[in-house]
Amino acid sequence: MRNLFHFGMTAVLCWTGSTNGAAQTQDQGGGLYTSTQAELGASLYEDQCYSCHGDLAAFVPEMAALLADHTFRNRWTGRSLGELFTLIREEMPQDAPGTLSAEETANLLAYIMRGNRFPVGDAPLSDDPEQLHQIPFTP
Repeated sequence: MRNLFHFGMTAVLCWTGSTNGAAQTQDQGGGLYTSTQAELGASLYEDQCYSCHGDLAAFVPEMAALLADHTFRNRWTGRSLGELFTLIREEMPQDAPGTLSAEETANLLAYIMRGNRFPVGDAPLSDDPEQLHQIPFTP
């Protein structure tokens, strides 16, 4: 069972049902991914995404959508991280859609989150789309 609680500017996601029965919490104010995970995502981004998207925040008109500019943030703000995760997992990279593993997709999403100024945390971003669907994209 998952519950999303809002405390002022902080959203806390809790879910139960892990193999040990303990509840797990991800606090968006404290970060949803690790810097190591974002670095793994950066390396994967360089190999799989850069040729179409370029640098996360660089404006290059002939490239695909930027992944850390105000247009991207406006498009995704309020939508779920799970929706973005699913889009990346199923439709990217453009020349080989559906080839990224769940872990690779989570690492890429962590890198995109870092580029959009989400805070770094102590626990890695989940690669479970159901859990991610409970977390809004709110940089």
